[in-house]
Amino acid sequence: MVLEKILSIFVIMAIGFAAKKFKAVDAVFLRGLSSFMVNIALPFAFLVSLDRSIPKSVLPELGIMALWSFAIHGASIALASFAYRRFPNNQRKVLSFITVFTNSAFMGLPVAQSIAGTKGMMFASIYNVAYMILIYTYGLSLFQEKAEKGRLKKILLNPGIIAISLGIILWFLPFSLPNFLLESVGLMAKLQTPLAMFIVGANIANIRVERILPEKALLVAIAVRLVCIPLAVYGIIKLTGSTGLAPGIALIMTAMPAGAQTVVIAESVGADSSFASEVVFATTILSVFTIPIFASLMA
Repeated sequence: MVLEKILSIFVIMAIGFAAKKFKAVDAVFLRGLSSFMVNIALPFAFLVSLDRSIPKSVLPELGIMALWSFAIHGASIALASFAYRRFPNNQRKVLSFITVFTNSAFMGLPVAQSIAGTKGMMFASIYNVAYMILIYTYGLSLFQEKAEKGRLKKILLNPGIIAISLGIILWFLPFSLPNFLLESVGLMAKLQTPLAMFIVGANIANIRVERILPEKALLVAIAVRLVCIPLAVYGIIKLTGSTGLAPGIALIMTAMPAGAQTVVIAESVGADSSFASEVVFATTILSVFTIPIFASLMA
């Protein structure tokens, strides 16, 4: 059942791929759609994930989820700080970035929802708080020699952070919003899964497969992102005897491929965007096979 749900969202990715290949959509449309997705649809999904029907008794588990997230991101930063010293500088930056940051929002939320429903989506939203904070601090510092001004402002005004903060406030309120508002917000949130997977599919259609060479750096990126880190998290879960939804969602989030943000940031600062595109393409395609494996381990 879980496998069928995961495969159903990958079918949407295939539709996006086909739409771009057959020129049903163009780059301008996808750029606008991606902006809409990041700034509107995704925040609504974060907001809805903090469902009032889920009892407040899960609050300690959400705290554990946040700890898992920050611990995983912290350990990944430590690994990235020394693991890629033998690679050229531009490749090292990309490898470090994809070691720490996965596609935990665009792909992570739909997969978490397909596995564990609204509760899974809630836990995935909390996991993404660390991602949204670190991508504007550590993530940008990888590619920029000088610290960019206004990073704190970017974090605080990030639509995702605002949505999660608002969702937590609404979750604790003693009253609910009017039904028509809840219905509207719910409808907006439902756009997230199909749009996210469509955009991922359309983006990988831009990459010239024949130009991708199985060089050492790419193979290392695939191994680290899709196998080593998820297996390490799975091993820690088993060794510590951790149970519950938090460690399971943490495992699924680490099994996600490299996100398109890797290419966007690399391109914006003149880093190796071609290598970044290859990594995103390869890990996204191969994750079709690896995500169901880790989902079954979670089950």
